[in-house]
Amino acid sequence: MEDLEKEIGRLKVRLQDKNVKAVIIPHISPDGDAAGSCSALSQVFEQVGIDWHILTCDYVPEYLKFLKNISSAISFQEKPELCKELISAADLIFMLDHNTVMREGKLEGIVANARAERVMIDHHPNPELQQFMISNAKVSSTCELLYTVITKIFGKEVITSDIANSLYCGINTDTGGLSHNSSRPEIYRIIADLLEFGLDKDLIHRQIYQVNNLSRLRLMGNTLLNKLQVDTRYPVAIMPITNEELEKYDYKDGDLEGLVNIPLSVHNVAVSIQITERKGRVKLSFRSKGKIPVNEWARIWFNGGGHFNAAGGQMERPLEEVIKKVLETMPLFFEQFSK
Repeated sequence: MEDLEKEIGRLKVRLQDKNVKAVIIPHISPDGDAAGSCSALSQVFEQVGIDWHILTCDYVPEYLKFLKNISSAISFQEKPELCKELISAADLIFMLDHNTVMREGKLEGIVANARAERVMIDHHPNPELQQFMISNAKVSSTCELLYTVITKIFGKEVITSDIANSLYCGINTDTGGLSHNSSRPEIYRIIADLLEFGLDKDLIHRQIYQVNNLSRLRLMGNTLLNKLQVDTRYPVAIMPITNEELEKYDYKDGDLEGLVNIPLSVHNVAVSIQITERKGRVKLSFRSKGKIPVNEWARIWFNGGGHFNAAGGQMERPLEEVIKKVLETMPLFFEQFSK
């Protein structure tokens, strides 16, 4: 904690220069915590007069674009030259909700070679060394940590209702609606503060959990009805989804959000793995309940990592090969890590 306070103090000194140019970058395929933290930090910079831009290697899902400033995020896929120019001109690059530049997709090489100092604000384990390291794996989310950073540097008076909404979005989504990784009393003290600052909790819940389109429901329904497999040897559910199925159901970024958690509601399922085929790669999402460290499964065999009960990985191999590897590594994982 002392090191964290020191790093926040160092950043406070650096941000006293209001002429600083800041670039804010979430991880690839931003979720609620990544988008929420980018939204909140950009609003604070807006208030205090710091030049900022949010850059993404791909796109922010539609369901998160209600967060203030998120619609202004610049995608490298659409405007690569502008992204390069902004990174080249930046004094500080804020890495939000990821612990390595590798999680920035096609922005990785550009950021790694930039003259700017990098500021990591993140809650994932095993962070990669940066010039500013504000990292705490004990907190629920990057947004919970960012609340501490913002209030210690700029004071609580900068927290508006829109900033409170953005921070709560990240806290809520990264804890599955406060259902996991949310037993520390501090998280509820922060939520109480956010309510006093004007948090519209009902709005966030509606936007995150109650806004659907018909194609999304059909995609999820097809996956649960026709693709869900429960292993006969281990308490694992697998949901493979092909690129063809995504196209059939008019998939948009974010349409599969939360799907991987549903099989965990089955009493004899302790691990759920969603295996999604995308153009050129296969993405894996791991979830578990209890003392099953799926971040190790993702890290050792699937080029990924994450939290104890929530992790991700990816492979540039055909979908069938990835499914086969999941099945082959399942016994190895449970033999090594089952409690």
